[in-house]
Amino acid sequence: RKKLGYLEKHKDYVKRAKDFHKKEATIKKLHRKAYFKNEDEFSMTMTQYSTNKEGKTMKKTHLTQEEQQLSESQDALYVNMREQIDKKAIQKRSEQLHFLEAEKPNRHTIFVDEDDLEEPQKPGGSSSSSTPKKLKDFDVAGYFETHPALLKRKANRLRLKQLQTKEIKAVEDAGTKAAYHELLQLQERSKKLTRVREELEQRGHLRQKGVAIQVSEGGKGKPAQYRWLAERKR
Repeated sequence: RKKLGYLEKHKDYVKRAKDFHKKEATIKKLHRKAYFKNEDEFSMTMTQYSTNKEGKTMKKTHLTQEEQQLSESQDALYVNMREQIDKKAIQKRSEQLHFLEAEKPNRHTIFVDEDDLEEPQKPGGSSSSSTPKKLKDFDVAGYFETHPALLKRKANRLRLKQLQTKEIKAVEDAGTKAAYHELLQLQERSKKLTRVREELEQRGHLRQKGVAIQVSEGGKGKPAQYRWLAERKR
C-alpha cells in the first residue's frame, strides 16, 4: 500500500469537493453575468476612468490634457531653475575650494644636480676632499625654504620668512570640511534634479502626437528610451 501514496480520508474528500463546487459556482455566475450584459449600459462612474494604450483602466484627473501638460511643464521649468541654481552654486564653491587638500595622483619631482649632493669644502682643504652625500640625506625642507612639518602640505606652504610673522594651524579648519561636505551635497542634489527633469520632459514628449515605441527600459537612474515613427508630411 505504501507505493500507492497517501490514503485519502473522508474529510479530505469533503474539502476537495467543496473547493470544486465553489469554483464551479463562480464560473456559472460569471457566464450568467456575461450572457445578460447590456452593451448599452451606462454609468456616470465610467466618465471618471479611461483605458490607456496597454489596456489598463486608469482614473482620470480633474485636469484636461492641455492643463495637465501645462502643469507638468511648469514643474519641469521649476526643476530646471533649481538645477541651474545648484550648478552655479557648485561652480562658485569649486572655484573657492579647488580641492587643494584632496588626494592627487601626481607627484612633485625634484631634479638634483651632483654638485648639490657634495658637502662644502673645509677652509684650507683640497678640492678632492669633498665627499658626496647620499640622495636620502638631501635637505628637502631647505630646498623649499620651509619648515619640515609643512612638507606634506600641497597648498599654502609657507616659507621660513613668512613663518616669523604667522602661526601654523595645528588643527585643520572645521569650516573647510563643512564647505566640502556642502559641495558634495549640492552635487548629489543636482544629479537628482537632472533625473527628475529628464523624466518630466519625457512625459511631455509622450503626450504629444505620434507613435512612440519603447527601445529600452529605464534603470539605475536612467529613464526609458523611446523612438517615434516618422510621419509623412502633407
